[in-house]
Parts: sequence; C-alpha cells; structure tokens
Amino acid sequence: MIPLATRSSEESRLYLELQTCPQCGAPALEVTAHWLADEDGALLSCYESRCEQCATTADFEFTVAGEPPAPPQFGGPEPSQLIDAGQFLTVARDLAAAVPADPARCPADERADAREAMVIAVAALSEVRKFLPADAHEVPQSAFFTPSGRAVYSADPAQFTRRRLTALDNGYRQILTAYET
Repeated sequence: MIPLATRSSEESRLYLELQTCPQCGAPALEVTAHWLADEDGALLSCYESRCEQCATTADFEFTVAGEPPAPPQFGGPEPSQLIDAGQFLTVARDLAAAVPADPARCPADERADAREAMVIAVAALSEVRKFLPADAHEVPQSAFFTPSGRAVYSADPAQFTRRRLTALDNGYRQILTAYET
C-alpha cells in the first residue's frame, strides 16, 4: 500500500469520513483502530476501518507532509491532495446548515457543539479558498478531482467564484462570532 500524503490528522480523519465501503458502497466507514508505524524512517499514521453494513475492513496509511497545523485547520497554505474543493464545500455547508444562525434559537446545552461545528465549517471553507489562485475569479475545474466534488461543481459552478466564497465565509464567521459571545 502506498501511503497517502496528508497535511494533518484532521485531514486524514475527514478523508476517512468521506470514503465509502470498497465492497458495498455504504458511506462513512467506522475507524476501528489507529496506530503509528515507522517505515524506513518515515512516520506513518495507520487506520483500520470497518463498514457497518457489510463488515468489510479497509486499511489506510498516511504520511504527514510538512508541519501539521494547529487544529481545527486541515493544512497549511497549500491545497489538499486528498480532499477536493467540492468535498470541502459540502462539509462546510452540511456543518453550518445544522447550526441555528441565532444562538438564542439553539438549546443552551447544544451551543458548545454548535460553536465547534461552525469552527470546523469555517476551516473547511478556508480549504476551498486555497484552491482559488490569487489572480483567478473562480476555483479552477482541476480542483475537483473526486466524483462527489465534480458533482458539487457541476450542480452550480458559480458557487465557486471568489465573490460567493467570500460572502459565504463572511456569513459563517458572523455566525461563529455570535456563538463566541
């Protein structure tokens, strides 16, 4: 098995969450074990996963490329090689959609979880913006290298313009700020 290059354990975990069972196609494999290994002086982060539907197991090995960022960030300034722009946007939107924009509408015992969801949504959206070249007005099609990411792009390419991503980022940050007060 050739190890996958990851930028952080957060990126590795998200990558695993986005995988489907190689046998039956069920979503969201469950991580059943994690360990570190040494391969010719390189540190590997190894995961074993199991499909909850058909019990198929799958192993994944990652090497950390560069200095890992502080959580909840998924990586440094470079875009991911594992998770594409469409997948990151889906993660950001799904997390944000589960959080009431007004903390007063969120039960008090759920506010910490809501805040954490928004922190991760902002981090995932930041990852989408890393695929946007400095001089470009939109994320290039090459930033969509998975079937699910290409489907998100095909459904609405305009959602990957600089203007729309900036507006979405501003909105998410406003919600996050509301949960921090």
